[in-house]
Amino acid sequence: MFDFMNNKHVSLMLRLSAEVRSLSKEDFCDVDMEELYKLCLEHELHGVVASHILRDGIIELPEYWHQAYEKEQARLEFLKAKSAEICSLMRAEGIPMIILKNGGIMTDIVSDAAACPMEDIDSLVRKSDFLQAHGILINNGFNFKFRSEFEKELLDEAFADGSTEYYILMPDGDKMWFELSWRAVAGRWIRPDKEPPTDALFDRCYFSDGTDVGILSPEDNLLQVCIHTAKHSYVRSPGLRLHLDVDRIVSNKQIDWDIFIERVEQTHVKTSTYYSLMIPKVLFGTNIPDAVLNRLKPRKSKAKKIEKLLGRAGLLHPAGRKFSKFSFLRFQTSLYDSAKDMLRVLYPSYEWYKTRYGIKNAIALPYYIILRGLDLVGIRKKK
Repeated sequence: MFDFMNNKHVSLMLRLSAEVRSLSKEDFCDVDMEELYKLCLEHELHGVVASHILRDGIIELPEYWHQAYEKEQARLEFLKAKSAEICSLMRAEGIPMIILKNGGIMTDIVSDAAACPMEDIDSLVRKSDFLQAHGILINNGFNFKFRSEFEKELLDEAFADGSTEYYILMPDGDKMWFELSWRAVAGRWIRPDKEPPTDALFDRCYFSDGTDVGILSPEDNLLQVCIHTAKHSYVRSPGLRLHLDVDRIVSNKQIDWDIFIERVEQTHVKTSTYYSLMIPKVLFGTNIPDAVLNRLKPRKSKAKKIEKLLGRAGLLHPAGRKFSKFSFLRFQTSLYDSAKDMLRVLYPSYEWYKTRYGIKNAIALPYYIILRGLDLVGIRKKK
């Protein structure tokens, strides 16, 4: 599954991307910098690698790469500043806001924004604050708009589902996308009854130094990015940079591994979390204790099935076709910890269906179960 690491350019890219790295000028002998740049660009790591080369001062960065780095830096600095501004606006109105995933990592861990690439900012508020937060965003120039053609801008439906999306124009005319959620780890493949309660996440969060930006506790943050990595099936876009989230958190924060494992088990995501931790350990040398991986590792037959599917899909070339509809279904269902978990994702409860779809009569339930099943396998209708 990791044979591609024998390629010198891939190996060098991974070493340059890691939080903990040790390189010398000799490591760049016979390296085609243009080929390295194109490889980094494919995995959205060109800003990360450029930042680390400049910081470490080992070699001189080619001019074309330096220009791309400065462009990426300007874009990401805008996202960083705007997300901090939004958090301050919210806090002034008594609404604490947590910035999730890369946005939070960029604010709390990474000093150079260019070293933390992302496409958008994801945020979390309490459910009771959601509608007020929506109004604050609208009043401050954000446009309520979903990127997906399957979603219509219906606030009541979006609120029931747990999230809304917005955009604002950046100085260069591109759109900055911002997601507002009251569910931190919502996903088609997570049991709704096992999602971590948002109020508990806020009770354990903290504010990044000198900002109003809320950050999940280290254990909650690590679990959240592990779930996010699995949601992207480990091998799909944005590529290998997706696995840096785990590396950054583990390398820069003190993780209480007993607490982390407890929360993984509470959320019923042991199998998916194992691969979210194992892959960066191999790619970047991330310091994941073997005892943790042994606690989470699936049984041998299940692991063999998952790793065979991952090997066929391949971690390189994230824009390529990774799965057929059938193999994707096989892969995703293999990530459930048990058959019961799979069933409870499809049918959490009748009360859940009533709340989510507004069902008023049990006769309609079979239709909505089929509708949810189609959504789980990625077959959706426009609303």
